[in-house]
Amino acid sequence: MGFLKKLEGHLVAPKADINLQIADQYVVLGDNLEGTITITPHEDLQADEVRCEIKCIETAQVIRNEYDPACKCMVARQVTETRILYQAKPPCNPAIGLSNGATRDFKFSVPIPAGARPTYEAVNDTVKWELKGVVAVHGRPDITTKELMLQVIPQGARPANEPSRVRLVNCEYCQTAMPENVLVCPNCGAHRTAQ
Repeated sequence: MGFLKKLEGHLVAPKADINLQIADQYVVLGDNLEGTITITPHEDLQADEVRCEIKCIETAQVIRNEYDPACKCMVARQVTETRILYQAKPPCNPAIGLSNGATRDFKFSVPIPAGARPTYEAVNDTVKWELKGVVAVHGRPDITTKELMLQVIPQGARPANEPSRVRLVNCEYCQTAMPENVLVCPNCGAHRTAQ
């Protein structure tokens, strides 16, 4: 019986609640997609890494000439082709120990290539972006979130009334969050060093 319990431990993913949240409803080509992976394990575990997995997938209906042995000639047939246009697995955090019941948040920032294709849906062609959070555990299946469908838009499609986003950085001395374009900390007055 002990052997089966040990084997089951290697075949079953660790018990944990994992949630993926993104900061915005859409992301513009060339910008960074930012969000948080929240993990609450229900057992102590040693994670090899916490990462995001992002994919851009194109599915198209195309006409292909195929040989038909029945009529012994080439016949045009409509087939569905799927290909991955972009794929990345940026790490959010290296190896880390996670304690039973302790909720941890891991922030991530994934660059979306400026030359990639935006989300698109037509009768014969679709381009979709998928994102999921992963906690890799050595010797066991990964803990994953459900895949989120992303809305990726071209740079010219950004709403005109949207204010420009400014990234926040922490002051080196007092750890107060301040806009990246400010040179002096509004809290302690220290000059910002390059980060």
